Amino acid sequence: MSHQEYPQTDIGVHEGNPETFLMDLPNYGDNAPADQGAALKIIANIGLELGRHAKEIEKHNRRLWAKLQYATPINYRNVVSGVFATGVPLVLNFGGPDQGTFWELENLAVGGTDINVTAAGSFGLYVSGYVASGVSPGMGALVDGANSSAGGAAILPFTQTYGGRNIVINESESLYVVIFSGTNNQQYVANMAATVWKNAAGLGNDVNVL
Repeated sequence: MSHQEYPQTDIGVHEGNPETFLMDLPNYGDNAPADQGAALKIIANIGLELGRHAKEIEKHNRRLWAKLQYATPINYRNVVSGVFATGVPLVLNFGGPDQGTFWELENLAVGGTDINVTAAGSFGLYVSGYVASGVSPGMGALVDGANSSAGGAAILPFTQTYGGRNIVINESESLYVVIFSGTNNQQYVANMAATVWKNAAGLGNDVNVL
């Protein structure tokens, strides 16, 4: 019986012809396959696109945050006082809103030094661009007030709460109280609270908002 040659099947990774083994390995050097370069390019493009979208989202959020902050109202309070002199109306001026803003009056209180101190007289609440010491702007600027009852009986303190947009004070206007027929040498006090709004608080796409 002749001897039959069988191919060797138990050669390990580190056995046999090393040159043949190395020739079978892919070359990842300068001669990389074209599809590998394309894959790297796609990954790079994805990274750039994600970075661009992240910047757009950040820009959008900043614009939205700026609008929200711009439109957020501010609560404003002020207290003024003065001593009445017979025959001269006492003007208690709260001032007016800053440029680019307006006030919505929320509440008002007028009287003596406290709620338990009676104070005679009448008063008017005015919104006007004209303010002068000891002078009333007249009925054309009156927005609220209270008169003395018959016989000049004390009617103060006076308190009132207002709804939104009931009394609005625009820039270049002032809100003030004028006391009439008060008690000589008596101190009168008035306080108010208002919501301060930006003129462009509607959150429109006004270029002046951003």
